[in-house]
Amino acid sequence: MGLDSIEILIKVEETFSVKIPDREAEQIITVGDFHNVVWQYLAGRYSDKCKSQGIFYKLRRSSAEVFSFSEKRFSLETCPEEIFPGNDRRHHYLNFARITGLELPGLELRRPWDIVLTTFAIAAVAGTFGLSLILINFFDFSNWMLLTPVAGVFSTIILSDILEPKRTVISAPSIRMFTQKTLALNYTRPASETGTNRTEMETVMNHIIADMAGLELEEVTPEKKISDDLGID
Repeated sequence: MGLDSIEILIKVEETFSVKIPDREAEQIITVGDFHNVVWQYLAGRYSDKCKSQGIFYKLRRSSAEVFSFSEKRFSLETCPEEIFPGNDRRHHYLNFARITGLELPGLELRRPWDIVLTTFAIAAVAGTFGLSLILINFFDFSNWMLLTPVAGVFSTIILSDILEPKRTVISAPSIRMFTQKTLALNYTRPASETGTNRTEMETVMNHIIADMAGLELEEVTPEKKISDDLGID
């Protein structure tokens, strides 16, 4: 397993409170292999209790109490953007997380600001890298100049922090997806204490893989090879 794969493995181990021996981790080829190994170490911790169902009911109940959103309208196919007020959404969203005691999926930038950040990142990193090559090749500057793109990375991080108040988009298209994302974020309580079931274990693992590897959730399927198909080193 490469470094990226190891980071994902460590996150999964922390989430489910398991320890997978190196010799077994090295045998993991596909997402399905990963599921099987983790489930093996969760043997005896099975629970029929559905945590995603509990989170769904908590979100529905809290939405009715905080936003007066009708429970009849709250379904798996409801768009989360319909529930959280558009006006001062960030404040309402963070307050809702505090009230429910849940870590909610992060808010994202709307398209104009997302384009600004992406463009700045490309210009900052690529621009400083190009400048360093020119200075080294034509003006005899030290090869240490190749480290200047690091300044571009830090500048991008700073700009991202500055734009934090502009993050108001809920990326999940439905409460079904929103609940799954919330489940993955709030699954750090040891499975040894609360138990789990195979379906929810796979859902949480798939979200961890997708989020940490920058993939779409739909790409993470059991038959996919972690390295060859998903491009995770």
